[in-house]
Amino acid sequence: MHWSQAIAKAIIAQRGERRHVVATGITPSGDIHIGNLREIIIGDAVRNALVDMGVDAKLIYIADTFDPLRRRYPFLPPEYEQHVGKPLSEIPDPGGCHSSYSEHFLVPFFESLDELDIRIEILRADVMYKSGLYVDAIKAALVQRDNLAKILEEISGRHLPDDWSPFSPLCDVCGRLSSTVVTGYDITNNEVYYECECGHKGVTSMSGGGKLTWRVDWAARWKILGVTVEPFGKDHAAPGGSYDSGKRIAHEIYNYRAPYPIPFEHILLKLREGDKARVTAMSSSRGTNIPIREILEVVPAEILKHLIWRVRPDRHIEFDPSTALLHMIDEYEREIGGIGKGIAAEIPFRHFLTLVQVARGDFNELLAVIRRSGYEIPTDAEELAAIRKKARYAQNWLQRYAPPEYRFEVQKSVPDESLKQLTEAQKRVLRMLAEAISSDRNLSAGEWHNKIYEVATTVGIEPKQAFQAVYIALLNKPSGPRAGWLLASLDAAFLRERFEAAAGTGENRK
Repeated sequence: MHWSQAIAKAIIAQRGERRHVVATGITPSGDIHIGNLREIIIGDAVRNALVDMGVDAKLIYIADTFDPLRRRYPFLPPEYEQHVGKPLSEIPDPGGCHSSYSEHFLVPFFESLDELDIRIEILRADVMYKSGLYVDAIKAALVQRDNLAKILEEISGRHLPDDWSPFSPLCDVCGRLSSTVVTGYDITNNEVYYECECGHKGVTSMSGGGKLTWRVDWAARWKILGVTVEPFGKDHAAPGGSYDSGKRIAHEIYNYRAPYPIPFEHILLKLREGDKARVTAMSSSRGTNIPIREILEVVPAEILKHLIWRVRPDRHIEFDPSTALLHMIDEYEREIGGIGKGIAAEIPFRHFLTLVQVARGDFNELLAVIRRSGYEIPTDAEELAAIRKKARYAQNWLQRYAPPEYRFEVQKSVPDESLKQLTEAQKRVLRMLAEAISSDRNLSAGEWHNKIYEVATTVGIEPKQAFQAVYIALLNKPSGPRAGWLLASLDAAFLRERFEAAAGTGENRK
């Protein structure tokens, strides 16, 4: 049984409801990355499992667009210092291409969700506040301020200042949420009085003139949206964390049952630094992450979903976009199915890494290389598009994440200096390989693999030395991709001439 089915069964048994709202969300303070995606894929998997069990369920995403900018993050220019404390929805887009700071990061994320085929209802916190959805929750929080303070102090162990309020007014002069103090309120007229550090004293509306503090906001939205299930990071589930306080606030202030919790471990980013690897937590604000849109340019959506879907939420994931990602793609194609459609799906992704480097970015040459590798070239436009798309994934992975040993370039001329290190036995191997190539037909990848072993045995050297001679002659380096695939993808006449020249028996030195 998949973990999502086990969780769905537990939800049905524990809550006894036949209609569920699964909620996810995040503050768009920076690029929304694959670490954030885990929450949504968990929610999507559980929603689908509930539906499969005959339960009405939907998945919603709350973008916390009304949260303030906490500080000027490293990726922001100095002028953004003036926007610290203002809601993300009210700050200019740092790229100048969207209506606000929050939209700059949300729009590409939502486009990624479309590509991932995740059906989700999207809500924006600033719109919810401005529409008046939170008014009743704000009133209840202000009236029961002392009870809320007691709950938060008991749960978190922190002492709240005497002027603490569950509501943060939005100053209508400096535009900040983080610098105001509530001095009073009018329940009848839905107004809150405040003073701001900027010196302004004013009155603001409960409809968009401010927001509830985080722990109160979370519990309030459960009731407002009817949330019954919510995945969230394990830090929120820690003793004294926001879920513990949320449960009590929901029950004691809002008379609402807290949603079924699905705490999950985080996705950690494994970065290669020379010969060493460093594992770090992903962070939008620090910029230590890989945006979802970026990784979807390297692997198709089904691979990214599989990466998260296959691991239980209570286990962390180390995401290594380098060799580990390539191994996972191998596993996916071997056990689940090839990436793409038609011929593209038949050609392993790892082989595409060789094909695109031989083709040097020329699509017509790529088709010729594929044909030489033993595959029929389709005439169907969709299948050709699938080849182009898979080639783009391969090229992007090579450019962004591939270790040096996966990159190569077929040399246009004979690498004379490197060939000086070959032994006479290795040169004999190259002569014999040249003789194995007929004028009109190259060998298949499997035939080449067997031929190299056969020739190495005949000459009396280790196969490793034979492969090394092949790589030096073609790539000017002692190692490279799988030799069978590489040789099968190259033109037969070119191979024969190159091996003859490298062995010192040919006339053509280019």
